[in-house]
Amino acid sequence: MESDRLRKQLSRLVRKQAKAPAAPRISPADWTRPEPGAADRLEGVVARGEHGEYYLWEKGVAETYTDGTRLIDRYTAIFRHAERRCEEDGAHPDLAALAETDPDRLLFMDLETTGLHGRPAFLIGLMRYDGEDLLISQLFARDYAEEKAILEAAGASVAEAGMLVTFNGKAFDVPFLRDRMVYHRLRPVEGGAHFDLLHHSRRRWRGRLPNCRLQTLEQHLCRRLRTDDIPGDLIPQRYHDYVRSRDPRLVAPVFYHNRLDLISLAELLAAVVEPGE
Repeated sequence: MESDRLRKQLSRLVRKQAKAPAAPRISPADWTRPEPGAADRLEGVVARGEHGEYYLWEKGVAETYTDGTRLIDRYTAIFRHAERRCEEDGAHPDLAALAETDPDRLLFMDLETTGLHGRPAFLIGLMRYDGEDLLISQLFARDYAEEKAILEAAGASVAEAGMLVTFNGKAFDVPFLRDRMVYHRLRPVEGGAHFDLLHHSRRRWRGRLPNCRLQTLEQHLCRRLRTDDIPGDLIPQRYHDYVRSRDPRLVAPVFYHNRLDLISLAELLAAVVEPGE
């Protein structure tokens, strides 16, 4: 009977799900060192470009990430793994481009914006290898007028990079950055080698994970859950409130959220490139 067949299918599905190991619930405090008093002030310095001032926060993962040394070792091994993967039949062209990129010319990027296309960006997170450490640089517009300055600085970094690494950057980050630069009459970033981790995650784990959202990948591949992170849909209003009040406590969690994203990009790139099932 149809009902018996459905019950058997449901039973098989339940047994299959029961076999899947659950990711441990890990607080960000377990893997990122909190900065004393960070919620009460903006840490960083005032930077100046051709189009005005902006705020710059810059530190290496070795001093902000409890497992930073292991991450740096894992990062430098990415390029060897990419070379080996290129020797396999049917290796993706992005792997060949990655294998040919110098470790210090790979640039990770993640944007925080006040909405979808057409709305301002206010925080641009970049991360690159300086030969010893993975250096995180966060370019922050303290008000809407400083957006042009952070776009200029970010555009220069992207132009110098040998390869850009993002999560869904082909659909969002790069077109967004280009559109905002055109709006401000800046020369838009040129398209170069781009390793979009969303596309590669879908290629490798579609059907094996519930979905390929960033936090799902973090849970299953990085083995952590964000328990104290600000929800992404609250970020735009936090920035608008900050511009009105200049209360740094409003945006400190956004800086933290952006740094988590950048570190996750490096970990996911390693997971994509490393040999696996």
